Amino acid sequence: MDSPHYPDCLAAAQRLLEARRLDAPILDWPDALRPASFEHAYVIQALQMTALGPVGGWKVGAAAPAAPPTCAPLPLRHRHADPGRLPGDGLSERGVEVEIGVVMARDLPVEDGPYDAEQVWSAVSQVCVAVEMVESRFAARDKVGRLSTLADLASHGALVYQSRGAPARDPRLLNPACVRLQVGGQPPLQGPSQNPAGDPMRLLLWLANQGSRHGGGLRQGQVVITGSCLPMLRAAPGDLIQAAVDGLGELEFICG
Repeated sequence: MDSPHYPDCLAAAQRLLEARRLDAPILDWPDALRPASFEHAYVIQALQMTALGPVGGWKVGAAAPAAPPTCAPLPLRHRHADPGRLPGDGLSERGVEVEIGVVMARDLPVEDGPYDAEQVWSAVSQVCVAVEMVESRFAARDKVGRLSTLADLASHGALVYQSRGAPARDPRLLNPACVRLQVGGQPPLQGPSQNPAGDPMRLLLWLANQGSRHGGGLRQGQVVITGSCLPMLRAAPGDLIQAAVDGLGELEFICG
């Protein structure tokens, strides 16, 4: 029987951090650094956050309505409220995804759970339009495997969001009837939310009870994004990015 594969999680985290610092995509990702389980991937995330932190939010998603969720902590330093112009530092791919974001009104420590949906929703103060800038530290993201991508903070580059969203009075705000995204002069995308995870509420519930334990639980002021509502577009420096969500308003900024 083959012996189990235990990656060097610290070396993997250091290699990912080096790629960020040098803005140099990773060409060689040996087996010794590749996470062999979700637990390994989350450990590598947490090790990176010791250098990138504090945690300013979370991304959570799932590949299908019945698929198990995954998550990643998001560095506060890469979070931008109504920036006007998004700084271009660290951006090369400039993948653009429009998402639904929620702002936490109070802490939800994992050790105080389990929480039900009503308790999680009562801890949310606002629902807002958000845009995630997707960036990978790998030269060939599609070839390194799902777990390595997850270890790379799930390909997170930056988070842009409305500083004043809609009050979280109704969880139906998480499932908008119409979403719109336009990037530069490209044809706009528009239609009902196409989030592959289904209802984002199940993602928030899982994140509060399980996923966020690697980052100390959900905290007041953090912004959680819940998966792309439309297919990803790519931006170029100077492109105007416009995102709108029914019931939440609009978000507009220039891509650096």
